Amino acid sequence: MKNQEKNSSCYKLMNMPKKEEKITLTNIDNEKVLAVCYQAFKDLGWPVLFAGEEILQAQTSNSWNTNPQQVIVTLAGGELVVSSEMIKNELADITGKNQKNINAFIDAFESAKNRIEPGTIEANKHAIGELQSATKIVIEQDMQEAEEIDKAMNLSGSNLYVTYAIMAINVIVFILMAVNGAGIFEPNGYVHIKWGSNYTPLTLTGDWWRLITNVFIHFGIIHIAMNMYCLYMVGVYLEPMIGKIKYIAAYLCTGVLASLVSLWWHKEGVNSAGASGAIFGLYGLFLALLTTKLIPEKVRNGQLQSIGLFVAYNLFYGMKGGVDNAAHIGGLISGFVIGYLYVIIIKKEKQQLKAAWVLPFIAIATVAASVMYLGNNKKADSERNAALNLVKSADYEDGEKFNEKFNEMVELQDQANKAFTENLPDELLQKKLTEVSLPLWERAAAVARIMQGMDISPEMHKKADAVAEYVKIRKKEIDIITDIVVNKSVIGNQQLEVVRKKITDVLERLK
Repeated sequence: MKNQEKNSSCYKLMNMPKKEEKITLTNIDNEKVLAVCYQAFKDLGWPVLFAGEEILQAQTSNSWNTNPQQVIVTLAGGELVVSSEMIKNELADITGKNQKNINAFIDAFESAKNRIEPGTIEANKHAIGELQSATKIVIEQDMQEAEEIDKAMNLSGSNLYVTYAIMAINVIVFILMAVNGAGIFEPNGYVHIKWGSNYTPLTLTGDWWRLITNVFIHFGIIHIAMNMYCLYMVGVYLEPMIGKIKYIAAYLCTGVLASLVSLWWHKEGVNSAGASGAIFGLYGLFLALLTTKLIPEKVRNGQLQSIGLFVAYNLFYGMKGGVDNAAHIGGLISGFVIGYLYVIIIKKEKQQLKAAWVLPFIAIATVAASVMYLGNNKKADSERNAALNLVKSADYEDGEKFNEKFNEMVELQDQANKAFTENLPDELLQKKLTEVSLPLWERAAAVARIMQGMDISPEMHKKADAVAEYVKIRKKEIDIITDIVVNKSVIGNQQLEVVRKKITDVLERLK
């Protein structure tokens, strides 16, 4: 059985590599220290960007083969703390640039300390004073922007109760499923069907609730770990911003719509599960909000890049087998549409007005889409019964092995049929029948006997008996054809007709 994971992969930038050292200050008073530091930065050609009462921040020079780094000196209790940190997306300081920066600054500081003149000290103090004033303005602007961002996104106004609750439900379900044989590293698709995965033959024959339950089911520990991490990363922003009710509604509705798209796309049938359809829905919703002026521009640009990269990477990753990309796309698109509907609510709320029709409209539209699709694509009861028998068979020890042996028998059948063709010379035909086809059918008979001895359901036992009968009749067919070829038997043709009718009857039973 082929299972489809609605999976998602996330990333975030790690803290940039940083190095720090302390210098004990001797033979220099505190009033002179920052002026000397300023001079050291000038000597190194590192522009000083910001200044505080006891701190200077500079940036190393940029070149074709290296990115700039941030160097900060801080005066603290008779010591000078010197730190160097990457400011680009670098995960490791492989070449030791931070340590080189610190060493270069210390050398420049000691040199400037010994030769700096009073006039230069005063000039540097004046320059530092101007930088301090400019820095104060920048800080005030940053604080104002932070307040605007917090007001727009409500980042400090809500705990992530819903996000944690959804994560907890997913984890609890996963643990319970694992205890009941779902598998932690090697998932058992049959157990997932029993727990409510989006399994086409059952979803389209009455189990409509699978559209919802499947978003709380996962195929293995890596699957759930990745999805829960991605859920948290979007929930941090989205739940406080839109509120708990709208957040829950978005998760459930996009999850259902993602499941519908999965059914529509996989015409051959699918066994799909995972929260990432709903998670993609939340990212689609966030993406829609980021394309409006509801969120400050400073936040929009960075988040649009991050989410764009997230979506592109996961859709590309989803091209590999076993990942339900259809659900991802369905969730993303539905979330994007819902996001624009939420814009109406948020704008009204800012005007202290209500848009009471939006959430009911989304819920009704989701239910209507589900009812219409399930009704127009209903499967026959025979498919449901066959699916239930298949799932039931997995309760037995050899349930899955049985299908492997059946497929092995079918392969042997195909090889036996290819061993001879029409219009062969009698001598060659006889040789093909006795030396190729018959031995292959003997091997098929051995496989059938193994199937009959398996720990399988009563329905599968009937199938095993039918397979054994089928193989026996096919061997009889080979004997009759050989007799016709060798002895030119007229009665053999009549026998062959009877045998082939029996073959047709058994094949109908096997269907």
